[in-house]
Amino acid sequence: MTQNNCRVCLKKIDEFMSFGKMPIANSFIKKNEINSQFFYNMKVGFCQNCFTFQLIDVPNAKQMFNSKYAYLASTSLVMQNHWRKLANLIVKDYKLNTNSFVVEIGSNDGIFLKNISNLKIPHLGVDASSNVSDISKSRGVNSLNAFFNTQTALDIRSSYGKADIIVSTNTMHHIEDINSAAEGMSKLIKNDGTIITEDPSLKEMLVKNSYDQIYAEHMYIWSLSSISSLFNKYDMEVYDIKNNTFHGGCSRYFIAKKNKKKISNNVYFHKKNENRIGINKMSTYEKFKKRTIESKKRLKDFLTKLKESNKKIVGYGAPAKSTTILNYCDIDGSLIEKIFDNSETKIGKFTPGKSLIPIEHTKYFESYYSEYCILFAWNHEKEILNKEKKYKKKDGKWIIPIPKLKVI
Repeated sequence: MTQNNCRVCLKKIDEFMSFGKMPIANSFIKKNEINSQFFYNMKVGFCQNCFTFQLIDVPNAKQMFNSKYAYLASTSLVMQNHWRKLANLIVKDYKLNTNSFVVEIGSNDGIFLKNISNLKIPHLGVDASSNVSDISKSRGVNSLNAFFNTQTALDIRSSYGKADIIVSTNTMHHIEDINSAAEGMSKLIKNDGTIITEDPSLKEMLVKNSYDQIYAEHMYIWSLSSISSLFNKYDMEVYDIKNNTFHGGCSRYFIAKKNKKKISNNVYFHKKNENRIGINKMSTYEKFKKRTIESKKRLKDFLTKLKESNKKIVGYGAPAKSTTILNYCDIDGSLIEKIFDNSETKIGKFTPGKSLIPIEHTKYFESYYSEYCILFAWNHEKEILNKEKKYKKKDGKWIIPIPKLKVI
């Protein structure tokens, strides 16, 4: 086991696993870009000082977040409803009005803030990828194309004043200089304000063995222990936590200046659960590594046997997490003919890395004959299987790769 420096606390971090050479997860490519792909060595480690699970080395931020960013949050109706509910909850619980100010870090295509904008509540979305920032603006959302850090926070504060609410969903794991981001939040939020973050849960990843949560853009997988350690450095604390099943299991953290909010029993209960599964013990991650290697072998062997029996296999959904599964498990176009997805930023392109599987629009899925379909967007299983009911009626079988390999 080699040691490197943790990006959160700068102490030594223990590396425990390598996934090998990987492309950037959302770098879906055109045919003429196949030979010019960027690869990095995806290694993961765990800091026993601040309890942060993280990638050892990460690509340059501008390689991941730019004018070609492929993930558009609004393509899922379920997620649209999820963020609408969050907006309604925030407006009601924090009594927001036209005198309030809401900031979202990682606002993507405006899926959350458009709900705030519709209520004429002052707001600002910050996103590092210009293409999604432009989409957000086209939807009436005030958006700033920038990387969020301490200086950005000070600039926002100077132009707009302090924020009542700062929201950051599925973004905290994207920010390499996470200390600058956390410090920026502490300077931008009002003394009685609330920061709300929501990201994939380390506890759920370990329980489900959902190793596909790990990729370049997901350079951290947060837990209550690690997020508390980070914000405590800036005189802030988690006062409530709520868990949900989105993206394979997320935790929503409510953070405020220390001693400003009453600590919820949810925090103590969640902390107890983290301790129960050994989330702060290196032995837990060694076991995770072993299970991940076994999962890889099961999936590759299963698909290989199907192909040897002349079965036609396709895929459904090309989320960033599919890049990890495909490249780590050595799955390519010789096993899976094509993948169906509804993101315009991916259709007509190929999956990145060694897999190079063509991506077509989901509108062609029903008419294309296949006997098996591997659901890479397994966290949207209910939504997708309900949408594609005819596939099962035609004797098509769904392969769910994670948490546990199963055939429906």
